[in-house]
Parts: sequence; structure tokens; C-alpha cells
Amino acid sequence: MRSNNTKHSPSRLYRLALNAILLLLTLGWLSAQTTSGTASSPGQAALPQAPPASSQVQSPAAPIAASKPLVIIDPAHGGTESGAVLNPAVLEKDVTLALALRLRGDLNARGIMAELVRDADVALSVDDRAAKANSEHPALYICLHATSQAGPMRIYSSMIGEGQENNGPFVDWDTAQSASLAASRSTQQQMVAALQKRGISIRALQAPLRPLNNVTTAAIGIELAPTKADVAELMSADYQENASAALANGVAAAVLPAAATSGALQ
Repeated sequence: MRSNNTKHSPSRLYRLALNAILLLLTLGWLSAQTTSGTASSPGQAALPQAPPASSQVQSPAAPIAASKPLVIIDPAHGGTESGAVLNPAVLEKDVTLALALRLRGDLNARGIMAELVRDADVALSVDDRAAKANSEHPALYICLHATSQAGPMRIYSSMIGEGQENNGPFVDWDTAQSASLAASRSTQQQMVAALQKRGISIRALQAPLRPLNNVTTAAIGIELAPTKADVAELMSADYQENASAALANGVAAAVLPAAATSGALQ
């Protein structure tokens, strides 16, 4: 007959003690979870709670401003190429450079980027001038000339003659303006209107001019003319200031969005 007072082996007592400890740890963990309100599963560390939402909402980042349009200004001639000798003291290359420098400032003041093909008395070929304009991909290319013949200012757009056939992305150099000719003539008309509004007499003409024919973006030529017989007027501060401001208004009307144009006109 076996006795009811069964003795427990040491290993069994060890297991019982271990189970009791695990039970106490589990009860303590459950109590902690109930207090904190976190619904983590056993065996996982409790995740930190997110801070309460703020009553203020961060303003969205300001939208990136659209890049300003770029205008390339090309004062004709330069260096050993003086252009027309308008009178013994006035050279065409000097008239065009003086106006180009002033026009760059007036365009900048209207929120339009402007770069000069030349900003010093240096000579450049017409091919070099067109190549620079094409490499910059401007909204507008303006070539400046001057004449000693009194009369209205003249604004030219290109007249494209027959050229070689284009081959895919390769465009015939002599008719490179073809794809942008409509934009050039639209710009020409907008500038005529702006100049006339400022009281400047101007004529719109078309001619097979270089480098206009070689430029792949909207391109126009401006020929300054004295309003009276005195050619020196072309270098006077009053003439240059008035011509530059009028041209800048015309350019702004052509290349700026309609909403920005009113504020740019001066």
C-alpha cells in the first residue's frame, strides 16, 4: 500500500517555483498594461504614445516661384567691326551697346532676366551670336542696330527663304527660325503696340536677316533711328532712356504672363 504523503523530488519543486515566478511576472505585466492603456501583446515592448495633436497647423511650404523668362540682347557689331559710321563721333557699335546695357537694367527691374551677347567692345561673328542665343534657349532674342536715317524706329522679324530639308532633330542653319516664326511675329506686334502707346513712331518689317534666320527661338531685330536730323540724338540720355523703357515694356507684354504684365509696365 502507498502512502498519501508523497514526497516531491527537488526537480519538481524547482519547476513549481519557476512557474510561480512566471505567473507573478505575467500578472505584474498585465497590471501595467491595464494602467497605461497600451494594447501591446505579451513579449513586445510597449510602444511610446504619440504626443497630442497641436491645435496649430504648420503652414505649407511656399510654392517654388516659376523661373523668370530670359531675354538675350545682342548689340550688333563691336571691336574692329564698327557698323555704320553714323557721324564722325558716333559709331553704330557704341549706340547698340549703350542701349543694350540700359535695356538689361530695365528688363531686370520688370522681373525679366536679361543677358548680353557682348557687354564690351568685342567682335563676334553672326554665327557665334546665333549659337550663343540657341544654347541659352531664351524666351526672346533681340538684336539691336542703329541707322543715321531719321524716321521711325524699325522692328524686324525674319523672312525665311528656301533652305535644305531638315533631318530629324537636325535643323537647317539658314531656316532655323522657321519653327518659331509665328512666335516672333506675335512678339513683334505686341512690341509695336507697346512702343506706339508710349508715343514712339515705329514700323514693323520682315527681312531675311542674320542672325535672326539662324535663331531657334522667338527673335526680333530693332533698328534705332534719330527722330530728327541730328544723329547724336541716338547717344543722348533722354533718347536712350525713353527707347529702353518702351522696349522693356514691349518685351514684358510679350514674355510675361498676363497677370504679371500690368505690374511690370512702367
